[in-house]
Parts: sequence; structure tokens; C-alpha cells
Amino acid sequence: MFGIKGLILQVVLLVVLFSNYLKAEKLTIITYSEVPFASQNEDKKQGLVIELIEALFNQAGMEYEVLFYPLKRGMAMAASDKNTCVLPIERNQQRETHFSWIGPVMLSRYGLFSRKPLLDPLITLSDAKSSSIGSFLGSGIGEYLINSGYEVELTNNDRLNIKKLERGRINFWAADIVSAKALMKNEGLAFIEPELIFYTSIRAMACHYDLLESTQKLLNDALLFLYRSGYMAQLNRKYGLEL
Repeated sequence: MFGIKGLILQVVLLVVLFSNYLKAEKLTIITYSEVPFASQNEDKKQGLVIELIEALFNQAGMEYEVLFYPLKRGMAMAASDKNTCVLPIERNQQRETHFSWIGPVMLSRYGLFSRKPLLDPLITLSDAKSSSIGSFLGSGIGEYLINSGYEVELTNNDRLNIKKLERGRINFWAADIVSAKALMKNEGLAFIEPELIFYTSIRAMACHYDLLESTQKLLNDALLFLYRSGYMAQLNRKYGLEL
């Protein structure tokens, strides 16, 4: 009888431990306001990223919560807090070894926007070398331009860059083309075509470096299924992105 009681106790302990394990594996997903990819109005969250997260975690059978923070803070949280991820961010050499990666989640094309058409069109990015360029904190394209020796002014979000461009406080605004179009529409502005399309990047979800390999594999396998099933192509078309 003692043996049976002991076995029952072990089973109960295993169940408790397994339940705690599942609870610990609930992921906190940080994203930031970037229309049309992610936005929050009171308690309503919407956008490509929100739909993708829901489909991804449903496919993986995992629990999650989505929080909105500025990108720079979100990246710091993902770097310091276990079971925390941030998306979408650009993958680059400086970031690669600091996170565990789930991706790709989207492909972004970046352009330089000016307040009004230029008399002397930009031919290459180097033509803007002596100009001030607006970007936002945590932006991979902002980091790229800074590391390449360009004069970059960083704000908390891209909406501020539109205002700075309108007021002539910066010469150019470096932005994802789809997001720039949506922001201009939200601000009641006619879409201005970029003076130069100069960069294409792969964006992904970056998670804490110590994310369990099994969790990383589960999420990447779920993402692969979303691509193979055609879901990702449909989602990208819905929001005007190119694969």
C-alpha cells in the first residue's frame, strides 16, 4: 500500500512540476506602434503583427500575451527578461548573437522621403551623405545609417518624424515604405513617393538568448507551417507587403 501511495505522490508531483513548466513557458511578446503592422486603441490591438502572433501561437499551441512598448525598451526587455520576445525587428550582425530568433516574419523595403520633390534627384544613398535623416530609436535602418556615417536624428516614433519633415527640421525621413504610406494617410497627407529606395531587410521576432531550444523550434516550425499553408502570403497581400 505504501508503494502505491508513494507512486501516487510521485505522479502528483510530476503533474505539479509539469504545470509549472507550462506556466513558465508562457511568452510575453513586445511590439510597438507601427501602422499598419501594429497599433493599439484602448484595449483593441490590431495589425499584421497582431494577426501573425495569434496565428503563430495558436499553431504552436502556446500561451502568450502582447504588450506595447517603444521599440528600444522592448529590445531591452527581450534581452534581459526570460520568456520575452520583441517584434518586428531587423536582423543584423550586431544583434544576431544577443537573441534567439523566430523568423522571418516580414520583408521590408526602406526609402528616403523628402518634404517636396527634389530639384536634383537622389541617384544613390551617398547623395544624402551631408543631409539630416530622421529615424526612430531601435530602428535597424537608423542604426545602419548611423554606422555608415550618416547624420541621423532619432525620435521615439515615426509619427514625430513626419512632423519634423513637414517643418523642415530634417532633410529626409528614412522609413519602411508600407508603414510610411499608412502613417501619411493617418495624418491626412497625400502619399509622397520616396526619393530613393535604398535598403531591403528581413525582420524577425527576437527572443531572450536563453529561450529553450525546444520552444524556439516549436515556434519556427509553426511559422514554417504558416508559410507552407499560404497563410503568410495571404496576410502579406492584405497589408500590401511583398514576399
